[in-house]
Amino acid sequence: MQFKKETYSTKAAEYIRSLIRSGVLLPGQPVREAQISEKLNISRAPIREALLMLAHQGLICSEPQKGKHVRAMSAKEIYDSYEVAGILEGAAVAQSLPLWTQKEHNAFNEVVRRLDEQVNYAVHPDTLAEIDEAFHMTLLSACPNERLIDIARTSCSSLAKFLYYTYWRTMFTPREFYERHHLIAETVREGDGRNIEMVLRQHYEEVGVRLSELVYDEKEGRC
Repeated sequence: MQFKKETYSTKAAEYIRSLIRSGVLLPGQPVREAQISEKLNISRAPIREALLMLAHQGLICSEPQKGKHVRAMSAKEIYDSYEVAGILEGAAVAQSLPLWTQKEHNAFNEVVRRLDEQVNYAVHPDTLAEIDEAFHMTLLSACPNERLIDIARTSCSSLAKFLYYTYWRTMFTPREFYERHHLIAETVREGDGRNIEMVLRQHYEEVGVRLSELVYDEKEGRC
């Protein structure tokens, strides 16, 4: 029974995550246990456990008057998260670039090849998102500091990207996406740590500006 219960809570968490990522559940909207319980045909106990898991991941908030709801980030919080991600990833890649072996270079070249294959086609935004994730994780693959990677990718930009994915996927055209990532790739191949750190910081700051402007006019979100 314990195994089944854990399975239910995991599946419920995956279901709620899918609602958030697809924009069915928007930032600031309530998450109603009863509706999810009815939809999944399971009791509310694993739903509560799922929401606790998602709260630990930063996706769900709970307030006395509002109850449980999808986290909303202000424009400044979105920008700040990307700025921090750029600082951390830039520093991590600059420090670990000298540690790259042929294995890391081959993996990175393969991701760039996948990017090249998609640029001339009407590529689905989800495909670009997958390439984006692989691209940045490959950049960090030689970094020995796992905590740094976790903060850079999970606690910073990835949270804003997930919560506002429907906005993220429209920020850049496939051509713009290609050009921005190729600039990083060319800088990596030049091997200048200081330059790659600067380029990555600018890369993330630009995303932070665009995403925060898309999501908000002058309106601020709250958690």
